[in-house]
Amino acid sequence: MSFRVELAVLSEHKHYCRFGLTVHNLTDQDLNDWQLQFITDRYIQPDSFTNGHIKQIGSFCTVTPSNNLLSANQHYYCEFSIGNAPLRFYTDGLKDALILVEGKAITSPVTLTPIALASPYRDRSELPVVEASTLALIPMPNKLEQREGFFRLSSSSQITLQAALSEKAATWLQQELNRLFGFTSKTIGQSDILFRNNPTLDEGEYQLSVSSSGIRLESASGVGFVHASATLLQLIKSSDKSELHVPYVKISDSPRFKYRGMMLDCARHFHPVERVKRLINQLAHYKFNTFHWHLTDDEGWRLEIKAFPQLTAIGAYRGSGTPLEPQYSHLSSVYGGFYSQEQVREVIAFAEERGITIIPEIDIPGHCRAAIKSLPELLQDPQDASRYRSIQHYNDNILSPALPGTYEFLDKVLEEVAELFPSKWVHIGADEVPDGVWIESPACQQLMAQHGYQTAKELQGHLLRYAEQKLRTLGKRMVGWEEAQHGNKVSKDTVIYSWLSEEAALNCAKQGFDVILQPGQSTYLDMTQDYAPEEPGVDWAAVIPLENAYQYEPLAEVPDSDPIRKRILGIQCALWSEIIITQQRMDYMIFPRLTAMAEACWTEKQHRNWEDYLSRLKGHLPLLDKQNIQYRQPWK
Repeated sequence: MSFRVELAVLSEHKHYCRFGLTVHNLTDQDLNDWQLQFITDRYIQPDSFTNGHIKQIGSFCTVTPSNNLLSANQHYYCEFSIGNAPLRFYTDGLKDALILVEGKAITSPVTLTPIALASPYRDRSELPVVEASTLALIPMPNKLEQREGFFRLSSSSQITLQAALSEKAATWLQQELNRLFGFTSKTIGQSDILFRNNPTLDEGEYQLSVSSSGIRLESASGVGFVHASATLLQLIKSSDKSELHVPYVKISDSPRFKYRGMMLDCARHFHPVERVKRLINQLAHYKFNTFHWHLTDDEGWRLEIKAFPQLTAIGAYRGSGTPLEPQYSHLSSVYGGFYSQEQVREVIAFAEERGITIIPEIDIPGHCRAAIKSLPELLQDPQDASRYRSIQHYNDNILSPALPGTYEFLDKVLEEVAELFPSKWVHIGADEVPDGVWIESPACQQLMAQHGYQTAKELQGHLLRYAEQKLRTLGKRMVGWEEAQHGNKVSKDTVIYSWLSEEAALNCAKQGFDVILQPGQSTYLDMTQDYAPEEPGVDWAAVIPLENAYQYEPLAEVPDSDPIRKRILGIQCALWSEIIITQQRMDYMIFPRLTAMAEACWTEKQHRNWEDYLSRLKGHLPLLDKQNIQYRQPWK
């Protein structure tokens, strides 16, 4: 240990906290002309800083102390204020720290002690004690009959296809049987597993029967066969005789919601292709049908665009000495990565085999810092003197609707995205454009006067309407966060993803928009899973214990007969990745809450029961263990 940094809460109020920060020099060397860099996701009020001054860009902070000498075995102390609600968790503290001397990082390690919280939560969630269910199916099928007896799969068992649509599902089933149970079906043998076409079933619907005559999977759609295979995989148990046995059941099942999605943020932290594919495969096991791929943001541009190689050469990496400063982690190194178009095609094909559609997201006009830093000659407005601060503490991350370069950028990016992704939908972001943008831009003011616009929100709508029309010419439908309808310029053909609240979703639906429900208070998997201060995560929307995730009932106050429900296409959960760096952390934040969300998406309301779900979850955990999924222990 060479340096230690301590952060303590000195006082806290509803919307204001005061902190003390101490840097200990534990070496026998004096530091001359030194600085401290650290990462925090809170905005430090610069005029509140004592004993030096601070510069903050996003989450990246540089402290220049009043005294440029830090003597050996001495310490430095400063105080500052943050205008937010009290901190409750250790992950609310500093994420990384680095000491610089004469502007250069020194290699001596810096130890961060856990933040000294003034008032961590005292509540704790407790799960009732339940017996593990022997029929541990998640999500719960909507119609299930169990009978006495088991069917055994042996070394002579064969998978037979009587429906061309089942080919991908059967291939996936074979792969998973081998991966999970070391079981390989024969090309010649007994037709124990039969895929059979049933034209009476709707999209996604399936029937599964297990009896003394074998296993029969029926559907009229490729995705329905995947869902049937997913259910079968959860039914299988292994025996000591190198056999698999499956209980006799008759299942007739169909999804409650047409759209069942999960979003993964790969911009804040880059997740390698194999990690992305691993998650997509898990989604298939729980009958999700959509993977929303968040590919661009302020902190990274992750998608190869051949027209603009700078987007990944510059925008995919951040660190000292690069146009993008460090954010969230990796202060001492350059960090990043991106997906080549060839890799994207590989992931799309992988998802299609599992009945999952990938919707790409290119976030505009906010959250564009990586793009702007990569293409300043196209995307920077040198005459714009507007002053604003985004929610992630940037003042230079918004595209200008008045620059020709913005439209050249959009045209070429959207053309390549539309060609690359088969999905009929393209997500355009549109969220979190702060107040103050474009006000001091002569070009933007001229554009407003030209069209008779009164507010900056109308400029946002102007740009989003252009994107919508461009996507329409490319055969795509635009979707976006709920702010996409700000400025009242996009058509009702745009699909709204509502993240702020269910009330916002209802307002959009009443206006005539189709809506995907993704309220942060219930569906954000980056939220902490309990109230203990050592739980990783954030809590700006809510703390979401497993029970809260399971009990989410979409628009519970709206009667089932209300025609507004026809505008609700489905549900999506999300994992934002500010603190998600490793596979272990990703597993911990996603599981087991993903299984709870799966049931909200799939199972009809009258068949959902909290304690029954817990019994099935307890019986299901060995399957997670078999896959080395490092989930949060529900009963720890």
